[in-house]
Amino acid sequence: MRTKRQEMSGFAIATTLIMGLAGAIAMPVQAQYTTVRLENRTVRDEADRLLDLGQQQAKDGKHREAIKTWLYAIGYYRRVNDQPSISYTLARVADAYEKMGARNAAQDTMHKNIDYANMLQDQGSVMRSANNLASIAISKRQLDSAKTLTSRALQLADANDQPHDRAIALGNQGLIASIHGDHLQALRLYAQSVIERPLRDAIGDGHTYVNSGDVWLAKDDYKRALKDYGMALTIARQYNNYQLMAVASDRLIHAYLEVPNFYRIEELLQNRSSLALVMGDRETAANVQRYLGDLYLSFGNLPKARAAYQESYDFAAMLEDTSSLPLREAYFKLQALEKL
Repeated sequence: MRTKRQEMSGFAIATTLIMGLAGAIAMPVQAQYTTVRLENRTVRDEADRLLDLGQQQAKDGKHREAIKTWLYAIGYYRRVNDQPSISYTLARVADAYEKMGARNAAQDTMHKNIDYANMLQDQGSVMRSANNLASIAISKRQLDSAKTLTSRALQLADANDQPHDRAIALGNQGLIASIHGDHLQALRLYAQSVIERPLRDAIGDGHTYVNSGDVWLAKDDYKRALKDYGMALTIARQYNNYQLMAVASDRLIHAYLEVPNFYRIEELLQNRSSLALVMGDRETAANVQRYLGDLYLSFGNLPKARAAYQESYDFAAMLEDTSSLPLREAYFKLQALEKL
């Protein structure tokens, strides 16, 4: 009936929490609560049903609804004192919050989960939570906290022989070094991270190559930056990961503008516009087509510039906001082109 038990040891803690619901999760105060009461099968079945429902909602992209469903599930799990299941469900809540972009709420949820994991002596959960909390701290430039968290995660990964979590911790340490301007140390840590990461996490390698490319770009080594960004894009295409494709493509476009290689930029912009449409991001598609029009205009190719600006206008016109900035900019580009 349930696969939760089988998954519980390997779940990935993610991030994000709607602040209005954060108080709904109560913390245990005594270790005796780890004893599960099994006498009420109906309560447990309802909790498991809500957990499954939330997972389907999250799969459908309905993250806010999934969070509400999982919080109800947590309430039922509390009634039977099943704290491992509470910890597992908290991880799902955190993952949904992360996808919604609520970083502060994510941190709150993950700290709660670490408290449960420590009480349950679940070092794997502590390790994964520490890695994810470090990532959030880095994004908020809370570097002292991030350094402490990555050190803790790395210590646990070494003690428990977990190369995947070790790779994530090394990558986070690389980001910290890069922010501090220690580029060589950052590159060494990124290289170690790629070596450590298991083959099953190729997308993680892709993001590490993006970070490595950023360091080379900061050092004005465009050849190596392009190589690393290119590796990231190759991995993204191999695994059909749209998010990584978008990130790697944007980095490549920026790097080629510094070289420059306008024909390669043209190809990348065309592909990026198509990718944005596949992802349902018409605003980005409109902006990319405008950049493509600017590129053609710099070549003196007025027909192609006009066609690109027109597509930019058409994509922007599909947006709900009919007075959006992309729409106005595309309109003015077309008007300016008519005067040439």
